[in-house]
Amino acid sequence: MLHCLPRVVAIIAFAGVAAGTEPDAAPRGVYTAEVVEGSPKLAAAGMAWWKDRLVIADRGGKRLVTFTPPDRFETLREVSVPVGLATDPQGHLILTEKEPPRVVCIKQGTNTTLADKDVGTPHFVTVHQSGRVFWSGFPDGGTRSVVPGSAVEILAPRIGHTYGIGLSPKQDWLYVASKLPNPDGRAVWRFPLDPAGKPGKGEVFFRVQNLKPILENLPPAKDKGESLLGWIGRLQGLAVDRLGNVYIAGAESHTSGEAVAVISPDGAKVVAMILGVPRNISGLAFGGK
Repeated sequence: MLHCLPRVVAIIAFAGVAAGTEPDAAPRGVYTAEVVEGSPKLAAAGMAWWKDRLVIADRGGKRLVTFTPPDRFETLREVSVPVGLATDPQGHLILTEKEPPRVVCIKQGTNTTLADKDVGTPHFVTVHQSGRVFWSGFPDGGTRSVVPGSAVEILAPRIGHTYGIGLSPKQDWLYVASKLPNPDGRAVWRFPLDPAGKPGKGEVFFRVQNLKPILENLPPAKDKGESLLGWIGRLQGLAVDRLGNVYIAGAESHTSGEAVAVISPDGAKVVAMILGVPRNISGLAFGGK
């Protein structure tokens, strides 16, 4: 199940391609999201599936919130300004914070700082199977990584306004969404990764304005245009399913940003659209059974 996290609204759920499903279950067409029963309103950011529950960074509430299906929401712990969430290969929770700016590992209820120097403006986070931690930086922190115990590295090229971040199924590509204000700059970039998770030079994977969602039963976008910009606007949330489809969500536009678009693994085509979501979608995560 894909969980979509709006900035200040309820949690939305979409039954998509989760672990254990077959390739012929790949999303195709137009879907409508559902509000998770009992969901509170949250000034939320990132989230991650951890120990059979969804953990949500509630920036407004200065806390981490857990959602245990079907309808239980609880406070996990208080955090000053939580932003990104992920899990590492050992099953520990990885968290990025903005005040103070740092990347931490939560292990048995105790924080271990992985990086607090040269971290930029930490935003969303993902962890390679090697243990290398990657995070985005908004507005101008670029994309960075750290191997626990080593110095922080800045990925090249340094892309502005990076937000959503995720890994391909084989973890040989890192995807990063850039929500630059200028429409022609809104793109998903990708960085090649070697088996140890070390990144190479990044490249544009796809630009939002170059994609056109041509799907049966898809209503016109608010701007009446053909481009995906009319649905997504400025990029925020990003997730990748087990088949390599890239899910992107938008925000902060009066004429767009009320959908999650599903892009084919080659970055060439919009294969599905998820409607019925709020304008600002900050985080996306897969979870459940």
